[in-house]
Amino acid sequence: MQEENKDKKASPLYSEFAYDDAYRTMETECDDIVIPFVNYFYNENYDKTAKITRLRNEHYIEHADQSDEKRITDSHFRITQNDVSKTYHFECESKPYDNSILVRMFEYDSQTALDESKSEGNILRVRFPYAGLLLLRKSPSSPDRAEVIIETPKGEVSYDIKIIKISDFSIDSIFENHLYLMIPFYIFNYESEFKSINEDAERTEDLADVFRNIMDRLDEELEKGNLSALSHNVIIRLTHKVVYKLTMKHDKVQDKVGGIMGGKVLDLPDIKVFHEGRAEGLKEGEAERKKLADKNTELADKNTELEDENASLKAELEELKKQMKK
Repeated sequence: MQEENKDKKASPLYSEFAYDDAYRTMETECDDIVIPFVNYFYNENYDKTAKITRLRNEHYIEHADQSDEKRITDSHFRITQNDVSKTYHFECESKPYDNSILVRMFEYDSQTALDESKSEGNILRVRFPYAGLLLLRKSPSSPDRAEVIIETPKGEVSYDIKIIKISDFSIDSIFENHLYLMIPFYIFNYESEFKSINEDAERTEDLADVFRNIMDRLDEELEKGNLSALSHNVIIRLTHKVVYKLTMKHDKVQDKVGGIMGGKVLDLPDIKVFHEGRAEGLKEGEAERKKLADKNTELADKNTELEDENASLKAELEELKKQMKK
């Protein structure tokens, strides 16, 4: 079994950080996935004119022994629409929930608040982000909400941390609310049943049907214009990688469900192609801009020559007028 898992880990599909990578890829590459996710969980109404700005996600936490520890947030971004900006911080957690997660959330939140701080005379103003925690695994200890209370000499202040659990959502509710960011992690809802599903061909086929349905619905969302081609492709590829990592010990589930997405992936253009196309477009645009700039410079030079000629003619005319007057 160890030798078999070793071979599986050699596959390009395998990543030790598949879950974190999946979340970060969607958050950094796909605005049309992030916007509806934030809209749903924070009752916002951002539309396609909203602009997302990715912010610093690396911080150093100082410990009591004065040592520093580098911490990287899963996502830290600002959304701006109609000149109003709000900052958000989300973490994607694959481990079972425990209270230490709240400590880490506060560490991240306070550091991001300092990043956004402003000094006004003798006042330092810090603004904490809207914080959220996406829990991938079912756990009886997972709370429905969390709160950070800060005791100050002037009294208590607090802020909520939104708790989002994959297990609370069916595939229908995910699509109805455009929560595409959750799709690659939907397989976690079956994790506790993998052993029995793997031993039952009928149940394995039923699970495969669930993912056939997901693939078909993603195609429909693409056709409706609810998803960009890039986001559609990213979701399918990342779902494939997450399933591969999570089902390492369950061959039949991995082969059957992974095979469905693997076949779909073969039909998709590479993300790299998208970026190369965008880079080529920017290159062509820069060349065109330079061409227009050179043309404008040429026209400006001609305009200067005409102005000089006009001034010369005007001087000659004035001289002729003086002579005629004499």
